[in-house]
Amino acid sequence: MIIVFKPHATQEDIEKVKQKVVEFGYQPRIIQGVEQTVIAAVGDETMHKSLERLQTLPMIQKVVPIQKRYKMVSREFHDDPSVLNVGGSKIGAGNFLMIAGPCSVESREQLRTAAKDLTACGIKIIRGGAYKPRTSPYDFQGLKEDGLALLAEIKEEFGVAIATEILSVPDVDKVAAVADILQIGARNCQNYHLLEVVAGAGRTVLLKRGMATLVDEWLSAAEYLIVHGCPNVILCERGIRTFESSTRSTLDLSAVAVAKKQSHLPVIVDPSHAAGRADLVLPLAKAAIAVGADGLIVESHPNPQEACSDAAQQLPSGQFHEFYDELKPLIELCNKPR
Repeated sequence: MIIVFKPHATQEDIEKVKQKVVEFGYQPRIIQGVEQTVIAAVGDETMHKSLERLQTLPMIQKVVPIQKRYKMVSREFHDDPSVLNVGGSKIGAGNFLMIAGPCSVESREQLRTAAKDLTACGIKIIRGGAYKPRTSPYDFQGLKEDGLALLAEIKEEFGVAIATEILSVPDVDKVAAVADILQIGARNCQNYHLLEVVAGAGRTVLLKRGMATLVDEWLSAAEYLIVHGCPNVILCERGIRTFESSTRSTLDLSAVAVAKKQSHLPVIVDPSHAAGRADLVLPLAKAAIAVGADGLIVESHPNPQEACSDAAQQLPSGQFHEFYDELKPLIELCNKPR
């Protein structure tokens, strides 16, 4: 349930209600604004006493029951769309964010060339995998710590923010020391222990939807992050596994619309992983913008034919301006700051 205090409730009032929430068997999560305070009472509303009785207290404005398993992620908790600031770039509520870069970090020359091409197009957040989860153990697994060092160099030289994937708990601290956005990949969407640890790293988290994850499960995974102390979460639809074989995955744009209706969190789309082929990235990106996505994360490599991973879906970084220029009128049309 969500408990909304009347404006200018005292700290004593808030503590009194907090204790009541605990007594009723819930975990209180306090959000204090300039004029108004809210408590999100986390717990199963079917198993504990109803908090609606708190409505009678003089300091309470309203008590809103929420039956969804995700509470702090929901629109009931935070009706207006959240606006996040990542490395000086905003996302959400009409602020569109483009993230681009190679699938994996392969060398200093490769990463530096990509960063030079992409920043010339106005890209302020560079993606690149230092650690790569691959289906086959014989495929390129990333440069790991050496890749992180190269990302740190690029971050300093070009003044960009960095987005990179995190695979395991032991890597959290060293990845967070470099990255501004910690990406949870599709395979780890419901790795709840990893989510809990990543939540404490103090970074924005980009949460990709799992290949067979329901929207409610995806939003519940985001709830793990927020409940454990990470308020800055970006949802990412990257395609789901279906019987269709003409693309690598089936881009579920309906999930973008549903997630934005159910949650206040920004939602972006990864057309590269969904398509699995470069010639479909542009039309899928256009469709994502049209359906209301708050941003895109796109793979781009200086020479895709020589890429160590996902070569077929990466756009040439030297031609990224052509891709971006074609999207800009649609971005301007569909994304009005509000």
